[in-house]
Amino acid sequence: MAEAARIAMYADLFCPYAYISAYRVRKLRSSEYPNSICIEHKSLSLEYINKEPTPRRLLASEIPLLMLEEPDIPYQPWYRSESEWPVTMWPAFEAVKCAERQSLVLADELDWAIRKAFFAESRCISLRHVLFELAEETGVDMARFSEDFDHGAARYQVLQETKDGWEHLHVAGSPTFVLASGKQYSNLSLPEIEIDEKQHYRVLAVKPAPCKGELCLDLLRQMFQEAIRAPRNQ
Repeated sequence: MAEAARIAMYADLFCPYAYISAYRVRKLRSSEYPNSICIEHKSLSLEYINKEPTPRRLLASEIPLLMLEEPDIPYQPWYRSESEWPVTMWPAFEAVKCAERQSLVLADELDWAIRKAFFAESRCISLRHVLFELAEETGVDMARFSEDFDHGAARYQVLQETKDGWEHLHVAGSPTFVLASGKQYSNLSLPEIEIDEKQHYRVLAVKPAPCKGELCLDLLRQMFQEAIRAPRNQ
């Protein structure tokens, strides 16, 4: 069996655009490319580049509009207390990288579990015990995972990937897919939402996505096909 083509996904775990993109990638891969595409999750911390936590009010404006793009995506508005709102994604990034030390497949599953826990279950994914619960549900070797996580084995990797994305690849934002050729795809088939932070994160305008439904998968198909055709030794 030929080796699966790798596509790097630079994204923040807080990012609703990345959540939709991850949902579409998983949907298309499972139905049409089950053994042909491997997603390699790369940390792209927004709190690093913005030097602040992602504002809850910003997400409260963006998320309901974006979730309309995928009616079947797991989603519920945040329903827990203010004190349970996660203020940093750094531990969650580290958890994904610790799973990756076991396999890319496990990292992919934990990445999705963390995103779903936040967007659909209102879980505080900044907390160690929550990340450990999700990791165990994913099926990682918990003894090894605990050893790596508690000793900060992936902390520097999270920083290096974030710096690589923002400062060397100069990605357009979260999410950005990077092929082995170096070609980048950013925010595929998603709307553009203009928000005025000075007016309490008021939505000023929404530029609709260029497509709806299954048509939104066409650009992903194009990207998958391009990745598959590319030489594996690049």
